[in-house]
Parts: sequence; C-alpha cells; structure tokens
Amino acid sequence: MVAAWIAQLARGILALALGLVVTLTLDHSPGFGLVTFGAFAVLTGVVLLAATLFGAYAGRMRAGFLVQGAATLAAGIVALAVPGGGVAFLAILVGAWALVAGLLEGASGILARTHSDLARDWIIAGALTAALGAVALLLPPDFEQALVGENGASGTLTSSVVLIGVIGAWAILVGVLQTISA
Repeated sequence: MVAAWIAQLARGILALALGLVVTLTLDHSPGFGLVTFGAFAVLTGVVLLAATLFGAYAGRMRAGFLVQGAATLAAGIVALAVPGGGVAFLAILVGAWALVAGLLEGASGILARTHSDLARDWIIAGALTAALGAVALLLPPDFEQALVGENGASGTLTSSVVLIGVIGAWAILVGVLQTISA
C-alpha cells in the first residue's frame, strides 16, 4: 500500500525536476518542451496510477485520480512520440492535458475536503494546473517580440520561450506545494 504522502512527494519531486531542467536550460524550443514535458508526464502518470490502484488516493476521489493518471500518461506518451510537433502542438497538448488534469485534481480536492489533509493542496494544484492550461491554449503560436537587454544584448521572445517558461514556473510552484504538503 502506497501512502498518500509518498505519492504526493513523488509528484512534487517530478514537478521540481521538470521546473529545474526548464529553468537551467537555455533551449526553449518546442522539441525540448515536448521531450521534457513528455518525460515528466509519463513518470507522473505512472505515480498517479500506482497511487490510485494501490491505495494512496482512495475513497470518493479515486475515479478522478485514475482518469487524471491515465490522461497524464497518455499526454506524456504523445509528447514523446511526436517530439517535432511544433509550438502549436505543444500548446494544444499541454493546454488540453492541464485543463483536464487541473479540473480533476481540483474536483478530487473538493470531494476529499473532510477526508484528507491533502485536499486543500489538491484544490490549489488543480487551480494552478488549470491556469497553465488556459495560458497554453490562449498564447498565440506565432507570438514574436524583439528584445534589447543590458549592454545592447538583443534577442527574440517567442511563443515557444514563453510557453516553456510558463511550464517551468508552473512546475516549480506545484512541485514546491506538493513537496511541502507531503
């Protein structure tokens, strides 16, 4: 039997790993985003399914976590299968997954309010994840803006850079929340 705090800690560590990789890597291409998100989603999906099937996430919220785990695993497999999908593909995949996963996690938290100490954290993580989904789906795939930084350094801010940066920020926030709540 997997304890809920162990599953929560594993999910937090995986999210933090994603956030750190995104933060510490200069490559914010769609291919990088698909591979890193895909690896995160496959591992997180496995953790969610194992936690649901082996007792950690039991009771009234079991069905929600089961569907969330399957959707997360499927999104990860699709991301890894199509690493050249482009920024629009990444945005739609992450956006759709995040809306489904966020709503399911939030609903599980609401259902577990009187039964689990983790309920509040599931509601917060669900809201953050749903917000990630909205940002991913609303970000124009052709966004591009020239930048000039210190000492005349120039660059271009693209939808890929923004989307992968938002994914990294989401991962750090959710990872810290889940790790502390464990």
